[in-house]
Amino acid sequence: MADPDFLIPERFPYVGLYSTSNGISAVGSPVKVKILEMLSGNEMAFDELVENSGRAKSTVSVHLKDLAEAGIVGARSDPVDGRKKIFYLHSFFLGSADSGERGWFDLDRYVRKDIPCDGNPATLYRFILSTIRLNLMDQGITIDPVLNLAGLKAGKSLYPCVEGHDIESMVNRIGKLWEKNGLGKVELERVTPLTLNIRDCFECIDLPIQGKPACAFESGLLSALFSLHYEQRLKAIETHCYAMGNNLCRFELIELPGRMPLDAR
Repeated sequence: MADPDFLIPERFPYVGLYSTSNGISAVGSPVKVKILEMLSGNEMAFDELVENSGRAKSTVSVHLKDLAEAGIVGARSDPVDGRKKIFYLHSFFLGSADSGERGWFDLDRYVRKDIPCDGNPATLYRFILSTIRLNLMDQGITIDPVLNLAGLKAGKSLYPCVEGHDIESMVNRIGKLWEKNGLGKVELERVTPLTLNIRDCFECIDLPIQGKPACAFESGLLSALFSLHYEQRLKAIETHCYAMGNNLCRFELIELPGRMPLDAR
């Protein structure tokens, strides 16, 4: 029987971009993309990758070899069975380009035409950022991982401006800063688990509804702020978003395993 890979059309519109120690690599093979999607969540053994990919062992082996040589994935010995290997993502996912997503919405409908020339600076900055994001989306380009990383860096720098002794005072400081700069309105929904609502969110309110969260920068920023406050690794998960058709953005902070690096405190 022919290997299923031979039944896949040569033209595959999706390309993932990965930053490695060898440089930036573009991955367009459907099988490689599937393998990397699986490894983005957890380390996996070879047999697990084969089972979940639905491909032949020989096919998965060849693709893993290519990805390892490119510096995109790494491998280590299984502590239980030294004859086996555990594979993991050894690179940073930058984003993707998908020609199948090009022009899926009317760009002119979302780029604002009513920006005042001598108005609020926050309005102008928001217009500039949303126009950049909209044009990238119109070309099928996603940079959410980079936006999230930028949010983490920004949150670390912003922390001294909003630091508070307790969570209520800190959220209050964040809310005042957000409103003062036209970033939206921040509300504390509950403390356990820590959940925040943001209305009129600067990052996504001007974007079309795409059925998935769009606030990658803000997720990173909130992750950094509250990780520093609690001195433990937290991640802001966006459960509601204007880009999902909701009337607000909601972020829930979850704890991640491992300790915060000393240089992040």
